[in-house]
Amino acid sequence: MKEKEINEIIEERFKTIDKLSHKITKEFNADDIHDFRVEVKKLRAFLRLLDIKKEEDESVIPKLLKTFYGYIGIIRNIQLYKHSLFKYITGHNIDNPGEYIKLLNDEKAYWKKQAEELMADNNFHDVKEKIIKELPDRLEKCTIKKFTEGKLGDLKKQLEDTDDEVGLHTIRKILKDYLYTCDYLIDHADLPKAISNKDDLKSLTQMLGDFIDKYMQLEFLQPEHLDRIEDEKEKDNLLQIKNDFENEKQDMKQELQYSLEKLQQQL
Repeated sequence: MKEKEINEIIEERFKTIDKLSHKITKEFNADDIHDFRVEVKKLRAFLRLLDIKKEEDESVIPKLLKTFYGYIGIIRNIQLYKHSLFKYITGHNIDNPGEYIKLLNDEKAYWKKQAEELMADNNFHDVKEKIIKELPDRLEKCTIKKFTEGKLGDLKKQLEDTDDEVGLHTIRKILKDYLYTCDYLIDHADLPKAISNKDDLKSLTQMLGDFIDKYMQLEFLQPEHLDRIEDEKEKDNLLQIKNDFENEKQDMKQELQYSLEKLQQQL
């Protein structure tokens, strides 16, 4: 792949990123936030594929874009969690947890304000230009091979311990990097059978994503949130929801372990 095509891919990504960022700061629509974050993940994966040299602790995504991505990620987590919470409440005929919902809405409002203020006098033009200046003249086959082998090495190491939620999140990031760059990977022969097919790779990342979503939902049911609820009945209901969500998470984890052990055996 030559420089012109590389630049065109970056320009196209930022065209979508700019369009969605303007919509998000007006409406904070959950689908727009999801699409924006996917676009940034695709950009990040492509930059990793290009092997742009960075300091060890430096992100390939410049600070402004990374910060906005983080703020709206928290907002989306709250949106997804509230949807799941209301579904549970309706299904189990539980009273609406008014105190708790206000707490969540206040938290969402805080991060909306942070995102709005961040972008009030900013745009991603300079971010794009900074990235373009760092782009290589071409994407060589040896670079693609290095990316593929490096990710497989990271994946193999991470699959040695899948009990840790943070580790599972890292596994998902590695697999997402493959998913978002598979159209540029010339030779898939080195990939294990479990992830060499795009549909199988999507299915596994979706399972991991569902698990991470459940893990994030439980973060909103930790003492730092529940200890602020004064209504004892409401708190008891929330503790019951927490218990049921924990059980769901464990069931999901067992299903995941089977798929990940299968993948590990092929590495």
